[in-house]
Amino acid sequence: MKVSDIMGIPHMAHQKDSVYDVIVQIFMEDSGGVFILDESDYLCGLVSRKDLLKATIGSGDLSKIPIGMIMTRVPNISTVSEDEYVLSAAEKLVAREVDSLPVVEQLENGKMKVIGKLSKTIITKLFLEIKEK
Repeated sequence: MKVSDIMGIPHMAHQKDSVYDVIVQIFMEDSGGVFILDESDYLCGLVSRKDLLKATIGSGDLSKIPIGMIMTRVPNISTVSEDEYVLSAAEKLVAREVDSLPVVEQLENGKMKVIGKLSKTIITKLFLEIKEK
Protein backbone atom coordinates (compact mmCIF):
# COMPACT_ATOMS: atom_id res chain seq x y z
CA MET A 1 0.00 0.00 0.00
CA LYS A 2 1.28 3.46 -0.89
CA VAL A 3 1.21 6.65 1.19
CA SER A 4 -1.15 8.22 -1.37
CA ASP A 5 -3.78 5.60 -0.46
CA ILE A 6 -4.06 6.74 3.15
CA MET A 7 -2.58 10.26 3.48
CA GLY A 8 -4.61 12.94 5.21
CA ILE A 9 -5.16 16.64 4.69
CA PRO A 10 -2.20 18.73 5.86
CA HIS A 11 -2.51 21.67 8.23
CA MET A 12 -0.34 24.54 7.02
CA ALA A 13 0.63 28.09 7.92
CA HIS A 14 3.06 30.63 6.49
CA GLN A 15 6.36 31.46 8.16
CA LYS A 16 5.30 35.08 8.72
CA ASP A 17 2.11 34.05 10.61
CA SER A 18 2.32 34.76 14.33
CA VAL A 19 2.99 32.08 16.92
CA TYR A 20 -0.33 33.05 18.52
CA ASP A 21 -2.27 32.48 15.27
CA VAL A 22 -0.65 29.07 14.76
CA ILE A 23 -1.47 28.06 18.35
CA VAL A 24 -5.12 28.96 17.72
CA GLN A 25 -5.09 27.04 14.41
CA ILE A 26 -3.53 23.92 15.92
CA PHE A 27 -6.13 23.71 18.66
CA MET A 28 -9.10 24.66 16.45
CA GLU A 29 -8.16 21.89 14.02
CA ASP A 30 -7.09 19.49 16.81
CA SER A 31 -3.80 18.92 15.03
CA GLY A 32 -0.50 17.67 16.40
CA GLY A 33 1.50 20.02 14.23
CA VAL A 34 1.52 22.43 11.33
CA PHE A 35 3.67 22.42 8.20
CA ILE A 36 5.15 25.86 7.50
CA LEU A 37 5.30 27.34 4.00
CA ASP A 38 7.47 30.12 2.60
CA GLU A 39 6.17 33.07 0.58
CA SER A 40 6.06 30.86 -2.55
CA ASP A 41 4.04 28.14 -0.74
CA TYR A 42 6.93 25.67 -0.57
CA LEU A 43 7.69 23.67 2.56
CA CYS A 44 10.26 25.45 4.73
CA GLY A 45 9.60 23.96 8.17
CA LEU A 46 7.18 22.57 10.72
CA VAL A 47 6.05 23.13 14.30
CA SER A 48 4.65 20.69 16.81
CA ARG A 49 2.59 21.27 19.93
CA LYS A 50 5.80 20.78 21.90
CA ASP A 51 7.53 23.58 19.92
CA LEU A 52 4.60 25.88 20.66
CA LEU A 53 4.66 25.02 24.37
CA LYS A 54 8.36 25.95 24.50
CA ALA A 55 7.58 29.28 22.81
CA THR A 56 4.87 30.14 25.35
CA ILE A 57 7.23 29.55 28.30
CA GLY A 58 9.48 32.41 27.23
CA SER A 59 8.42 36.00 27.62
CA GLY A 60 7.19 38.02 24.71
CA ASP A 61 4.07 38.89 22.79
CA LEU A 62 3.22 35.73 20.82
CA SER A 63 1.09 37.77 18.41
CA LYS A 64 4.24 39.61 17.28
CA ILE A 65 6.62 36.66 16.93
CA PRO A 66 6.58 35.00 13.48
CA ILE A 67 6.26 31.22 13.53
CA GLY A 68 9.37 31.09 11.35
CA MET A 69 11.39 32.06 14.44
CA ILE A 70 10.56 28.84 16.31
CA MET A 71 9.95 26.26 13.57
CA THR A 72 12.16 23.30 12.74
CA ARG A 73 13.61 24.14 9.35
CA VAL A 74 14.16 22.19 6.17
CA PRO A 75 16.48 20.20 5.79
CA ASN A 76 16.13 19.10 9.43
CA ILE A 77 12.78 17.40 8.87
CA SER A 78 11.83 14.09 7.31
CA THR A 79 9.34 13.89 4.48
CA VAL A 80 7.66 11.14 2.49
CA SER A 81 6.49 10.97 -1.10
CA GLU A 82 3.04 9.81 -2.15
CA ASP A 83 4.61 6.85 -3.99
CA GLU A 84 6.46 5.60 -0.91
CA TYR A 85 5.22 2.44 0.78
CA VAL A 86 3.34 2.90 4.05
CA LEU A 87 5.72 0.53 5.86
CA SER A 88 8.73 2.62 4.84
CA ALA A 89 6.96 5.80 5.95
CA ALA A 90 6.02 4.19 9.30
CA GLU A 91 9.69 3.34 9.84
CA LYS A 92 10.56 7.03 9.33
CA LEU A 93 7.93 8.08 11.87
CA VAL A 94 9.37 5.72 14.46
CA ALA A 95 13.02 6.48 13.68
CA ARG A 96 12.47 10.26 13.91
CA GLU A 97 10.13 9.94 16.92
CA VAL A 98 7.59 12.34 15.40
CA ASP A 99 3.80 12.28 15.21
CA SER A 100 3.46 13.13 11.52
CA LEU A 101 5.36 13.66 8.30
CA PRO A 102 4.58 15.94 5.38
CA VAL A 103 3.81 14.15 2.13
CA VAL A 104 5.60 16.19 -0.50
CA GLU A 105 6.06 16.48 -4.22
CA GLN A 106 9.73 17.10 -4.98
CA LEU A 107 10.04 19.80 -7.64
CA GLU A 108 12.82 20.29 -10.18
CA ASN A 109 13.97 23.48 -8.44
CA GLY A 110 14.77 21.48 -5.29
CA LYS A 111 11.73 22.85 -3.46
CA MET A 112 8.95 20.73 -1.98
CA LYS A 113 5.21 21.21 -2.33
CA VAL A 114 3.10 19.78 0.52
CA ILE A 115 0.33 17.54 -0.82
CA GLY A 116 -0.67 15.58 2.27
CA LYS A 117 0.10 14.37 5.76
CA LEU A 118 0.94 10.95 7.17
CA SER A 119 0.50 10.54 10.92
CA LYS A 120 0.63 7.85 13.58
CA THR A 121 -3.15 8.17 13.89
CA ILE A 122 -3.67 7.52 10.16
CA ILE A 123 -1.44 4.43 10.31
CA THR A 124 -3.21 3.17 13.45
CA LYS A 125 -6.58 3.52 11.68
CA LEU A 126 -5.16 1.52 8.78
CA PHE A 127 -4.13 -1.29 11.15
CA LEU A 128 -7.62 -1.36 12.64
CA GLU A 129 -9.18 -1.53 9.16
CA ILE A 130 -6.88 -4.42 8.23
CA LYS A 131 -7.82 -6.21 11.45
CA GLU A 132 -11.54 -5.96 10.60
CA LYS A 133 -11.07 -7.58 7.16
